[in-house]
Parts: sequence; structure tokens; C-alpha cells
Amino acid sequence: MAEEQVKAAGQGAQRRRRRRRGTGGAQARPGQVTNTTATPVPAAPSKRGQKRPLADPRIGVGCIVLRGDEILLVRERGRWSLPKGGLESGELVQDGARRETFEETGLVVELRDLAFIVEFQAVTWGHHLQFFYTGREVGGKLEPRDPDRDVQEARFVPIRQLREFIRFRPRLVALETWLRERRPRHFVFNLDKEPAMLRKRRRVGEPSPGARAPEPEFTDEPDL
Repeated sequence: MAEEQVKAAGQGAQRRRRRRRGTGGAQARPGQVTNTTATPVPAAPSKRGQKRPLADPRIGVGCIVLRGDEILLVRERGRWSLPKGGLESGELVQDGARRETFEETGLVVELRDLAFIVEFQAVTWGHHLQFFYTGREVGGKLEPRDPDRDVQEARFVPIRQLREFIRFRPRLVALETWLRERRPRHFVFNLDKEPAMLRKRRRVGEPSPGARAPEPEFTDEPDL
């Protein structure tokens, strides 16, 4: 009889221990590992882990057309540049380059290779990504057909005189580099930290500045 009482007492103690382990209110003694499983609490959202809005650069497309040692340029709103413009909604990049070249110069071109990509940003102008292709004339007549009537003139000019026409540094640096290397490259400019415009050149016959203050930078708004 005593043996049965001892056995029953042991079973009761085991049941009490199991009940204590199964409740969330039981506290473990220092160094004791409990079997209690806590309900996971989601962590507060971290600013570092939050997704930022997708980038939205303005896409531009254009073309380089050569005739011997001359290059095709357009004068748009009083500034000279390569034939180029904004990509339209739903338009493929190469289709846009052909369309812009025809509208601004009147020439039908066959695109060949990607010449370069120019990417630049500034607080005042935003973020721009522009693709320029090489093109070969296959038809048309050299006269602007711009539906917006922003282009006043299109003509071929000597390559050696590029800096007398194009003042916007990102485009000029990319174009001159391509003319030397003839291989595609991606150029990036932060125009909040570097000049956007080429310094104004002295005309032939102007006196040397000598001790005079340096000439101011050409600050006209670029043809983006």
C-alpha cells in the first residue's frame, strides 16, 4: 500500500510540473531554459529597409550623321546641338532616334551602332538619360520639319569647329570622345558639382585678356 502511495505522489508531481511548463506565467530560475514558445511580434519598419520610389529620368534620343569631315547639327531655340529629342510614350529608343532626326533635319537615316549614352542630373534640370546612335543618310532633304517649329536650322559643320557651336559640356565631351575612339561609352555628369557649360571662347581678332579678369562661363540654359 505504501508503494502505491509513493507512486501516485510521483505521478501527481509530474503532472504539476507539466502544467507549469505549459503556462506562459511560469518564470524560469536563473540559468534555466524553459520550453515556453513566445508569440512573435513584428519588428517596427526600418527606414533603411523601406523601398524608395522608382527612378524616373527623362529619356532623350538622337543621332550622329557625318559627311566626310563634317557633322550634322541643328539650331534649336537659338542653341546648336546634335539632332535629338524626347522619347515619346510607347516608342522604342531607335525608332525615336530616327523620328527625331527626320523631324529636326529632314533627312531619313539608317541607324548603325550605339555611339554613346549621356547621363546627367542637376537640381535645376532634373535627371536625364540620352542615347545617341550613328546614322547613315538614305533619303530626305536637308530642311527642318519640326512640328513644334523649335528648330530654325540644320546644317553640316566642320568637326574641327565643334566647340564654336556646342557649349553643353556633357554632350560635347561625349561627342569628342566618340570621334576619337569610335567605340560606345556611358558618360555620367553631376552638374551640381561640375560646370554644365563650356567656357566662352575668344573670337578670332579679339585682344588677349592679359591681366584682365577671366571670362565668365557661358551660362545660357542648355538644349537638354
